[in-house]
Amino acid sequence: MSRISSPLSLALVVVLAAAPLAATTVVANALPASVSAPAADGDITWSVEPVQAANGVRRSFEYSVDPGTQIVDSIVITNSGDTSAEFQIYATDAINELETGAFGLLERDDEPTDVGSWITTASDKLTIDPGMQAIVPFNLLVPSDATPGEHVAGVIASVITSGESGGAAVELEQRVAARVYLTVSGAVNASVEIEGLSSGFNPQLNPFAAGDLDLEYTVRNSGNVRLEVAQSIRVTGPFGIELGRIEPEPIMELLPRQAVHVESNIPAVLALLLSFSDVTLTPGPVGGSDSAADDETAAGETPTPTPTPTGTAEAEDFVDATGLDYPKTSESSFALAISWTMLALVLLVIALAYVAIRYVSSTRERMYLAIDEAAAAAREEAAAEARGKDKAGA
Repeated sequence: MSRISSPLSLALVVVLAAAPLAATTVVANALPASVSAPAADGDITWSVEPVQAANGVRRSFEYSVDPGTQIVDSIVITNSGDTSAEFQIYATDAINELETGAFGLLERDDEPTDVGSWITTASDKLTIDPGMQAIVPFNLLVPSDATPGEHVAGVIASVITSGESGGAAVELEQRVAARVYLTVSGAVNASVEIEGLSSGFNPQLNPFAAGDLDLEYTVRNSGNVRLEVAQSIRVTGPFGIELGRIEPEPIMELLPRQAVHVESNIPAVLALLLSFSDVTLTPGPVGGSDSAADDETAAGETPTPTPTPTGTAEAEDFVDATGLDYPKTSESSFALAISWTMLALVLLVIALAYVAIRYVSSTRERMYLAIDEAAAAAREEAAAEARGKDKAGA
């Protein structure tokens, strides 16, 4: 059970017998997630969860406090594998993976600068036997100048194993974490921005076929609360002719100050010389945030919250029960939408027409010249005959 106190008090680590719990392992070097880690004598399977509160089950830590508050709480690490394991225990800041938007945590060597740096664990290293469980207290001291809004971190228990890659020794760290959602009192705002929007048209070889449009941009949470962001892209041509419309997958949990890179492809776009792409983002509160934390406790997993009123980018600005406004934002980009084979065909037709016109014009000029020469010769001959008759008459 958590408690908030002013003096620093961290309990000793307690080891208890326990039934095995399910575990999910996240590989820090981007290998696929696994439920176990290989060891010399067997597999290591473990879980990390909050100590259960008297009023119900917790799958994540959630606090709403004022700046300067101190919190004492504990995690439970369960080794449900068949071999003893040494666990590295530490806290670090949560992030969004730039390319996928998935919930993740900073690497062990990256220094946390937010709530991850405010957490101190009672132990940073611990060996747990198979089928055993350890309770590890931690202290969270919120700075007096902490910024308002949400701050997210994870308390991690990791296993480091040695291996070899390309003849070189490497270390593999596999991590499981309990999430920490901390809300600091003060003014909050929900806002999202579009950065680096660009588009490019890809024509088909067939000059009469529609092409497709590649679009990329970065979605940044410029506010101080977590957001669920619905996306909508509309492509138009000259005179507002609609050429395509898609709704990319929403970003389910965009953390404050984090960004996600988005790449989309809009098929069947007609080559009408110009294309205009309008991207609209509709933010809203993270739908079912409890479920997001409950269902996926391992670092690096993508949460799957329940739908919210922002399930579509066509929705109006959302205002939650507290009066917090989630304004939509839009950006536009344009690209040349030209079928190069069609352009080549048009240029070829123009060139052939020019040659034909020049040929007809040249032929006509030669004909007129021949007519003029014949007429001149006829006039000269008639004049010569007239002069001959005049001489004969004289």
